[in-house]
Amino acid sequence: MAAARATDGHVTVTLDEGEVTAVVDPATGGRLTSLTVRGEELLATVPADVLETHFPGDPARNRDWYRGSFPLAPWAGTLHTGTFMFGGRTYAVPSAPGAVHGLVAERGWDLVAPPTRTSATLAVRIGPDFPGGWPFDGLVQQSFRLGPASLEMRLEVHCLDGSMPVIAGFHPWFRRSLGADRPATVGFAPGRRLIERAGQHIATTDLGPRPWDDLFLDVAAPPSISWPGGPTVTVESSAPIWVYYERMHEGFCIEPWTGPFDGLDTPWATVVSPGDPLVLELAIVIRPPG
Repeated sequence: MAAARATDGHVTVTLDEGEVTAVVDPATGGRLTSLTVRGEELLATVPADVLETHFPGDPARNRDWYRGSFPLAPWAGTLHTGTFMFGGRTYAVPSAPGAVHGLVAERGWDLVAPPTRTSATLAVRIGPDFPGGWPFDGLVQQSFRLGPASLEMRLEVHCLDGSMPVIAGFHPWFRRSLGADRPATVGFAPGRRLIERAGQHIATTDLGPRPWDDLFLDVAAPPSISWPGGPTVTVESSAPIWVYYERMHEGFCIEPWTGPFDGLDTPWATVVSPGDPLVLELAIVIRPPG
């Protein structure tokens, strides 16, 4: 069985494959809070004082968006107007536009079954009767499977009645450095950038100025990250969109998304129905040092 640790009723799940361990926290958005290789933490947590420097006076800095890796559903990024068109109707999400990154990143998730030493599956309901006010009955499920050289994550967005449009994503933060003089080297080679202009999503070969905080398409190879004296990881997914955020010294994000922000009423959205969910997979493949 997996090691479950409880503090004041708060239970986390530790997956263990010897040199590689992962910690999942169902209570804070089904979040992967830790991924260590030979005892070294690869995931970032951005300190509160750094967030205050980057976002002075912005209450959003207090949201739980700046640590570990968390799932995005039933949309990714922003839903600026809080409304979208589907099937000829306009639907409103009462919690939007403040509900950035969907509706499940800060919800408590439930364990679907007792976890094993190397796997765990979580789920959370979405719908009119659940926090956020999503106008359709749905369920989001996330599974983790840890191997000696990879962590595989699978996100499923299910519709329980009728049909609905959805977008999903993962939002992992990686450490910029593993210590003094051990900065990360990132391999990320997109072919196009996805921008929004006049309400339309447009692909352009102009990749924009650095540092990036952008959506990209046509990534030439799975993004890779290596640290001197540490592991090399590749971030593998079939997602068509990758978000690369590199504007903080303490951490950076390489995120696979199935669709862009404000995309629920565009061709980027996936229409799901009972028995036919949207599935997004992410694998962090690890090559230990040496």
